[in-house]
Amino acid sequence: MNLFEMMEWSNWKKLTDEAMLQVIGKVLMYFVSPLKLVTDIRLVDFELAGVKCRTAELAIDGDLFVFVPGNQEAILGWDLGVEGINATAWAPPFPEEKSLLTQQLLTEFGLETEEQWDQFVNLYTTPLRKVAIAPMLVEKYALPVGTKYLGDLDTVTGEFNGDVGGFAEAETAVRELFTPPTSFEESLNFSLPEKAEIGEKYYLELSADLESYHVFERRFKTQEEIIKGIRKEGFRLLTEDQWEYAVGGGTRRLFRWGNDLDSDDSYWGRQVRAFLQGANMFGLIIDDSLKRYEITRESQLKLDHWETTGIPLLDFLPLATYFRAPRQLEKTESLPLDEFLFRRAVVIDRK
Repeated sequence: MNLFEMMEWSNWKKLTDEAMLQVIGKVLMYFVSPLKLVTDIRLVDFELAGVKCRTAELAIDGDLFVFVPGNQEAILGWDLGVEGINATAWAPPFPEEKSLLTQQLLTEFGLETEEQWDQFVNLYTTPLRKVAIAPMLVEKYALPVGTKYLGDLDTVTGEFNGDVGGFAEAETAVRELFTPPTSFEESLNFSLPEKAEIGEKYYLELSADLESYHVFERRFKTQEEIIKGIRKEGFRLLTEDQWEYAVGGGTRRLFRWGNDLDSDDSYWGRQVRAFLQGANMFGLIIDDSLKRYEITRESQLKLDHWETTGIPLLDFLPLATYFRAPRQLEKTESLPLDEFLFRRAVVIDRK
């Protein structure tokens, strides 16, 4: 087998660890810029809903990437409506108090019968198709759009861990966020902001455990700038096809974890929440907040800003592997940091 044949998923999973590391070594030699610092190369096992993949995880200039094997005959898209999804996730009766989104969708689509739900789900997902997907190194975490991750700032000690030089310019302004209140009355209402922009160049987000701020430096404002800027560094944005394959592995399921849509405190509800927050079969972490889009190389957007409805299928739908947001992206529009994410990749093709 040649190098590209070895990186086809059907062949990749049969390789020995030694062969896998040899393949990754050649990928780094021929497809990653020699100006990039590659560290922490290791083989890792990932599994999601019965789909297993042993693959490589590594850091490029400190940012984590995972190797996604290629598939020359990947089946993507969805045309099965609610097939395989329990009717309790979508069938009436609906909650008495209906959100604005629920009212709009019920008016437009009815959503009273299985046929209406089939039409709705198929409309909001991409067409069924067979595509060739090249192997890729894909960024493990999507970042606020157009930014570079600098490091973490401890909310208690104020200690910064990361790119100290990159953080230095913003340090004074950032630390003002932590200035304690000067009076007792002010302290009663004091709380750390969830996010903050420092001028036009720096952006902070409070971590889920509230123990630190993730600090980012903004480099690009539009999709057009991102595509040109990261291409100079040897990266690309994923196409919609590549994104769907990297997220769902080409499995014939609407959601990457399967069809369970429980969100309560039952065993299955806890399982679904674990699937949402954990890595997928290739080791990627997908944002589950439903507060941001993730951009692709085209105008299509994945994920969405989505209002909770109390109807499980509606509440989970933007997290479906093949969901396509109704909104389209203009390549020159300025993208708010708290509304969009992006994810870089090294596409390993013959081009």
